[in-house]
Amino acid sequence: MATEQHQINVYTNDGEKDKKSSLKIVITIIIFIWAILGIAGFIMSIVCFGRSGTTTQHVVGLLLAIFFGPIYWIFYFAVPDYCKRLFS
Repeated sequence: MATEQHQINVYTNDGEKDKKSSLKIVITIIIFIWAILGIAGFIMSIVCFGRSGTTTQHVVGLLLAIFFGPIYWIFYFAVPDYCKRLFS
């Protein structure tokens, strides 16, 4: 009986390890994507300094890119006259 209980516990622990391992992989991927989008946002905010938009928009864009990373892209697409001359 004790051997059967031990085998059940071993299988249960393996399942928990798989879940924890999968969770670590998902969290790692999310952090990686967040970092890449944040770095790209920071670079884009620097590039946009010489483009269309007001000084306030440039400063807000830079601060968003530095402190909130990918949230910068929401600002980039939401403000119609910010950095639009870059691609036109």
